[in-house]
Amino acid sequence: MRIRMKTTYATPERSIDAGKVADLPDKEARDLIAKGFADPADADPAEGTARGRDTGRKRRAKAAPAGDDPEPNVGGNGDGDDTDDGE
Repeated sequence: MRIRMKTTYATPERSIDAGKVADLPDKEARDLIAKGFADPADADPAEGTARGRDTGRKRRAKAAPAGDDPEPNVGGNGDGDDTDDGE
């Protein structure tokens, strides 16, 4: 049976990387699918059963690129008065 691994799988007989398709004996393939480690290789990714499934994780927002500070500190020592007097 052809399956697509969700995780890396290694036994003394074989090693399969996550995302790779492999042809395994039916019992071994069904066990991996039942335990959530693989999906049938003929599954439609649009249905969320193979690649592209929704993991439920939220993506982090990208940080603003350097130099895009809306109010850069122009001069001064950071005390708010824009002078280098140390006060």
